[in-house]
Amino acid sequence: MTTPLAELLAAIPSLNDPKEPFAYQVRDGAIGGSWDIVRATTPYPTEVESINKDYEITVTLDPAKNTFEFNERKTSSEGSVDAGGAGFEKSFFSGKSTSKEFSFEFGGVRKTDDGITVAPLAYSFETSRIKDPLFAFLDQHGWHRKKGLLSGLFNH
Repeated sequence: MTTPLAELLAAIPSLNDPKEPFAYQVRDGAIGGSWDIVRATTPYPTEVESINKDYEITVTLDPAKNTFEFNERKTSSEGSVDAGGAGFEKSFFSGKSTSKEFSFEFGGVRKTDDGITVAPLAYSFETSRIKDPLFAFLDQHGWHRKKGLLSGLFNH
């Protein structure tokens, strides 16, 4: 039996786990998930580097057919300023993907509340970590992914 849309949306906050780096919320009748993957600024003795990566998934629901579709958006920006000048790079992705990033090291010196540390910044990101619990929740409530021409290629 399919959970009615209003009940389903009201239950979305129950998916949030304070131990996870992402959160789900309801936005304009759709389900959104967002993950602030990494945001850091590293001051070196002669330069400053920054990195920012974000991921969002938006699930739209069709109550007439009890199906859902989703779209993913990932943004990334990196910049640096040193005696030689400044550089900046920004990238965007929108669509469906499966992606993993592990053990990315950024910088070696970080400014913290306790002073300057010489420890690298490491993080990991995997799209299935945010998508799998959401898709399982929808499936348990009788909502199924809308089948499309390329749906077999992009299962997650």
